Amino acid sequence: MSLSKEKQLEYIDKTIAVCLMGLVIILPIVHTMTIRLIFIYVPIVLWIYKMTRKKGNLFVRNHLTVPIIIFSIIAALSLFTAVDSRYTLRELRGEMIVGFLVFFVLLNNVCDMKQVNRIILSLLFGSLVQGIYSFFTYFSQDWSLLDYNVRAWGLTAGYISYSVFLVTVIPFIFYEIMTSVRQKRFLFILLLLLNLFMLYLTHQRGALVALFIQVLIFFWFVKRKMVCLVIGTVTLAIFIMPSNLLYHGTDVVDLKTEVAVNHENTINSRIALWKFTVREISSHPFTGIGFGRHSFSTKYDQFRGTDLWHALNTFLNITIQLGIQGFLAFIFILYRLTKTYVAGLKESEGEVYYFFLASLMCITGFFVRNMFDDHYVDDNGLMFWVLTGLALSVFIQIKKLVYNDIFSQIRLLSKKE
Repeated sequence: MSLSKEKQLEYIDKTIAVCLMGLVIILPIVHTMTIRLIFIYVPIVLWIYKMTRKKGNLFVRNHLTVPIIIFSIIAALSLFTAVDSRYTLRELRGEMIVGFLVFFVLLNNVCDMKQVNRIILSLLFGSLVQGIYSFFTYFSQDWSLLDYNVRAWGLTAGYISYSVFLVTVIPFIFYEIMTSVRQKRFLFILLLLLNLFMLYLTHQRGALVALFIQVLIFFWFVKRKMVCLVIGTVTLAIFIMPSNLLYHGTDVVDLKTEVAVNHENTINSRIALWKFTVREISSHPFTGIGFGRHSFSTKYDQFRGTDLWHALNTFLNITIQLGIQGFLAFIFILYRLTKTYVAGLKESEGEVYYFFLASLMCITGFFVRNMFDDHYVDDNGLMFWVLTGLALSVFIQIKKLVYNDIFSQIRLLSKKE
C-alpha cells in the first residue's frame, strides 16, 4: 500500500528534523565524516524531493541569498588566479557550497520554535558529552591548571577547534538559562560552568577575548548596569594572571617585529604574520591566491610545514584568497546577519528575544575568536551555517519579520519608479 502524498511529506519532515538534530551532535566530533555526510546530504536530497512533490514554492525568500551569490561568484572567480586551481575547486565544493546548502536546508525546513529548541538542546547535549569526556581525559593525565601546554580538546580535532565550538555553544546555554525555570535552569547553569571551565582548559586566549565580548553583549541587552562590573573584573583578572598564561612564551610584545617563524611568543608571531599578509594584499589587492587556507602556504613556501601555514585571521585569509572584493562581499553577509539579529531583538520578547540575543552573541564571538586564527572551516564553519539557518528561519518563517536596510530600500524605490 503506497503512502499518500501528505504522509510522505510528513515522514520527510520528521526525517529532516532527526537528521538536523543528529548533525549538531556529530558535527564537532572528529573521525565521523561518513555519519556527517549522511546527516548533511539526506536532508538536502529530501528537501529537493519535497519541492518536486509539494505544490508551491518551497524556497523561502530571504535577504541573505543575494550576498551569498555575490560571495560565491567572487570565490569561483578566484579559480583563475589560484596558485592551485584543483585545490581551490575542492575547497569551493567541500567548504563553501556545502555550508550554503546546509544554511538553506535549515532556513526552508525549520518552521516552529519546538523544532528550533530540539536542535538547540541536541547541540547542548553534544557539548555536555564533550565536556564530560574532556574533564576525565584532562585529569587522567599529568595535569596542571597553570600549564598552557596541558589542554582539553574534547572529541574535536584539537584544542583550538574545541575552543571555537565552545564559543559557538555558550550563547545558547545563556538562552536556555534565561528561558527555563527551576530545576532546568539549575542544570543549564551547571552546563554553563562545565563549558566555561573547559574553555579555560583549552588555553586559547582568543577564545577568552571572544567570551568577554559575548558576556558584554549579554549584559548590555539584559542588565546594562553590570557592564562596568564585567569590564572591571576582566581588567583585574588580566593584571593578576600569570605571565606564562598571558604570553605563551617570553613576556615581551614587539609591535615592530618582522620575524614570524622563529618567534619569542605566539603574540609576536601573529603580529609579524599579519604584517606580512597585509603587505601582500596591498601588492595585489584585487587578485586573490585562490579560495582555501592551504593556498597561503602553497604561495609562500617559507611558511610551509610551520604553525603559520595560513594568515591566522579569517578576514585576512578571505582577503588574500579572494581580493578586496571578496572581503567586502563577506562583510556584506555579516552586516545583513548582524542587522537581522538586532532587528529581531527590537521586534521580539520572551523566548524569541533571548534566541536572537544568543545568535548575536554567537556570530560576534565566533568571528572575534577567528580574528586570532581561522576556523571558519570544516565542522566549525558548517556549525556556523547551521545556527545561521536556524536563526533566519526564526526571523522569516516563524516570527514573519521583515528585514529592511539601505540596500533593500533602494531596491524598493527602484520598483516603485
